[in-house]
Amino acid sequence: MNVEEWQSVPDDPDPCSDLGYEMEELKVIESATNSQFIFLPENERHLDDEEFIIVHGDTLCELTP
Repeated sequence: MNVEEWQSVPDDPDPCSDLGYEMEELKVIESATNSQFIFLPENERHLDDEEFIIVHGDTLCELTP
């Protein structure tokens, strides 16, 4: 994405249509020792140095439709 494209993105962009992200199912693993969670892509072929998320349990909230 170049500067002009980035500047034209809405303040609250849609991850798929505005930013080009693809939605993917995530596998959630909870640490047994320190209330942290690791989110990994279901498809192991998509796992590389940048495709995981680690968060502390206190920062999680459940989103309901």
